[in-house]
Amino acid sequence: MFDYDRLSADYATYHRTEGNRRAHAIGVPLIVFAVVTWTQIGSFFPLAALVLPVYFLWSRRLGLVMTAFIAVCAVVSSCLPAWTAGAAFIIGWAFQIYGHRAHEKNSPALLDNLAHMLIGPAFVAEGLIGKL
Repeated sequence: MFDYDRLSADYATYHRTEGNRRAHAIGVPLIVFAVVTWTQIGSFFPLAALVLPVYFLWSRRLGLVMTAFIAVCAVVSSCLPAWTAGAAFIIGWAFQIYGHRAHEKNSPALLDNLAHMLIGPAFVAEGLIGKL
């Protein structure tokens, strides 16, 4: 669970094509937005932020990026109607399924390893960080 290099390498085997990676660059943030929104129960602080220590354990830079993204999601979600989280979740998964079916011809990685729920956002974040 805490060996980021091993988990990331495993995740990468499910995401080899550019089309699938692009679909994930859209779908994963939408899903994270929904999870952050749904975990803001009775406060501004989303329970989803409880996973941030894992990201910091993997990489300080990754932890900072994920902290910023979760904070932005929390702020944005407080300004939007509640239904947007459900729409973001459904659209996000549509992109995930499309990417895997059309480009990889395989199933999403988290079906084989639930740790990929944390690796997916990190993988997308690292892809975006590398382009900055």
